[in-house]
Amino acid sequence: MATSLSDLTSTLKSALANLPSPENIKEEERMQLLGAIGQLQSALETPVQIIQKYCFGHYGIAGIRVAQGMGIFDAFVTSNGAEMTFADLSSKTKGDVELLKRIMRFLCSHAIFKETSSETYRPSQTAMLFGTGSVPGDMIKHFHTNMQMTSKHFEYFEARGYKNPSDAYDAPFQLAYHTNEHYFDWMSKRPEIQSVFNSVMTESKRHYGVEWFEFYPVLDKLQVTPERVALVDVGGGVGHDITALKARFPQLPGKYIVEDLPQVIDDIKEPLPEGINAVKINMFEGQPIKDAKAYYMRTVLHDWPDKPALEVLRHIRQAMASDSILLINEHVMPEGANVPVLSATLDLHMMEVFSALERTEKQWIDLLERAEFKVTKVWKSDAGFDTAVFEATLG
Repeated sequence: MATSLSDLTSTLKSALANLPSPENIKEEERMQLLGAIGQLQSALETPVQIIQKYCFGHYGIAGIRVAQGMGIFDAFVTSNGAEMTFADLSSKTKGDVELLKRIMRFLCSHAIFKETSSETYRPSQTAMLFGTGSVPGDMIKHFHTNMQMTSKHFEYFEARGYKNPSDAYDAPFQLAYHTNEHYFDWMSKRPEIQSVFNSVMTESKRHYGVEWFEFYPVLDKLQVTPERVALVDVGGGVGHDITALKARFPQLPGKYIVEDLPQVIDDIKEPLPEGINAVKINMFEGQPIKDAKAYYMRTVLHDWPDKPALEVLRHIRQAMASDSILLINEHVMPEGANVPVLSATLDLHMMEVFSALERTEKQWIDLLERAEFKVTKVWKSDAGFDTAVFEATLG
């Protein structure tokens, strides 16, 4: 066995030395290799190592967030990634030198930085992504906010007899932040948190897998007269989806509208392309655009438990014409217990923030049918991503 493991170690080191750069690896090959590595790691780890991984995992976000606050990443970004001595770094950051030493030691232990010589540091590619205003940096800030909720899971469920949450105003979020407000209302009063949220949500939609209009027949479905609204993107954020759709199919006729809360629409930094208008709405107060050909929602309803989700759907139903269609583009939770870690984790994330959930295909169809829609087809990508577009009409 010792010889076998030694040979395996040599083989892995050889493969690592000849590994192509990340941008030259196909995504399918990358996922297959990561899966194999994950299986190898699971087979090698002892129970103690597994427990340590669970116990210490959250320190990564905590350490990086402190480093952001001190200005460590910004110092290296400003210096274009050049190596920096401790003395230079100290002059460019907040805080005392003892704390800076401890944080840099922590970051080096996680390969975010490397100490190339005594008290001289070189940033990794990852470190250069965590500066102020970057999407990866915003992701750390966003999930640091969420981490406060995660820490309240036990206290929350212990006090409620371990009942599955279903009230959007009574989730671990409210307990963590001592508020009776909904997360979106609470966030709207905190511009920095709101801006970070908008940044992360926009980027996550960009990397949500294959774009929905690549496997949904928009050219056939969205043929309208020039004066009619072809598509309303309900809860469409700062307009990424609808802009990408029009860029891909500039020949599509009709008018296009993106709707969201005022604080989100106000965060649109550049003018939307011609033919797309932004409308500020509260989707629980009604749907102001009547008789559009299509009403589209992408990763909106997974933020809401069934009762408010049904309310939103009924408002849309009341606005629809007889030939209108509803398009729900969502992550679909696989059936059963053997699901990807990310899917199961996102489900808990929806629970802690919103008392919501990631629904299975059956749960999505059931929700739409309870809102008196008829699901005509579930469109799925051939790329293997767990996303779908649920097409529905007036039932």
